[in-house]
Amino acid sequence: MTRHLDLKYINMLSSKLERFSWRKRNLATCRCPVCGDSQKKKSKTRFYFYESKDSFYVKCHNCGYAASFYNFLKSTDALLFRDYSSERYLEKMSVTRKEEESDMIGLFKKVFKKFEPKDQFLKELPKISELPENHVARQFVELRRIPKQHYDILYYSEDFGSWMRSVDPETGGVGKEKRLVIPFFNKHGQMVAAQGRMLNMKGEMNARKTARYITIKADKSIDRLWYGLWRCDPKKKVYVVEGPLDSLFIPNTVAMVGAAALNEIHPHLEKSDLVFVLDNEPRNEQIVKYNKKLIEDGRKICIWPDHITYKDINDMIYTMSVDEISRIIDENTFTGLEAKLRLQRWSRT
Repeated sequence: MTRHLDLKYINMLSSKLERFSWRKRNLATCRCPVCGDSQKKKSKTRFYFYESKDSFYVKCHNCGYAASFYNFLKSTDALLFRDYSSERYLEKMSVTRKEEESDMIGLFKKVFKKFEPKDQFLKELPKISELPENHVARQFVELRRIPKQHYDILYYSEDFGSWMRSVDPETGGVGKEKRLVIPFFNKHGQMVAAQGRMLNMKGEMNARKTARYITIKADKSIDRLWYGLWRCDPKKKVYVVEGPLDSLFIPNTVAMVGAAALNEIHPHLEKSDLVFVLDNEPRNEQIVKYNKKLIEDGRKICIWPDHITYKDINDMIYTMSVDEISRIIDENTFTGLEAKLRLQRWSRT
């Protein structure tokens, strides 16, 4: 992994090495900077740079000095080594991030391969994955950077008001509107509820004061709605966010719908290691109030650090990787007194 980086810094160091030259593309020699090499023959070059397992090493055939290029540079040129180690660290982080994101995508695919919606209410609605690329609903989810592996569980309604009343005849007040449909499933693939999301990118209300989100229940016996329970592993750490769309980015994340969910954790999650990740709105009195309640209940909460200015995960995903967001959440998860102190400072920013 470090071969190209070693080559770069060997060449940068070469001007300081006596009689340095490349013998082959992966073999170079110079006079030994450790022992000085032969004192009789100034032309002798018995200090070697050689490649092994995608990294470079050094060895002197006069004094026997041997080391990795990393350690040799560390003891030879402190300034150059500082730059080298920084580049090496960034390269390693980049590779690790790509591997972890690949693993996360694989995890999502594995989970959703097993899950197939089986609900009569959804049969008349097209999935986002079935829509052409120039369709307004598909463009909306693409602009929101929703991972494509979720396109099969998101739907589109040309006439949400009519579809909503087919699910629950007692609902009303909504006319013919184009909306993204976000179904809430049980473990059997049946829709127990759904949210209709306006297909706009800004503002809480449109000109007609229509709500950005409308929630309906197909199963009215369910008191508290939680999104994502059907794909959540309760034996692992579970992240709890505010919005269903936010829950689609980080594995093992669910969304609670409404503050009432704070009072009653779903039985599926009662024994889980829960981390509540509310929106990054320190000026929002309700958000601060919810966090205070969670602390009083002994829950773990994420208090976003000062340098994060985005409102929620969906906003962060435009400039940050899933791995970066997950790391920030884990590094800023607190409970008890520390959570209380952090919340006080956060709410004053």
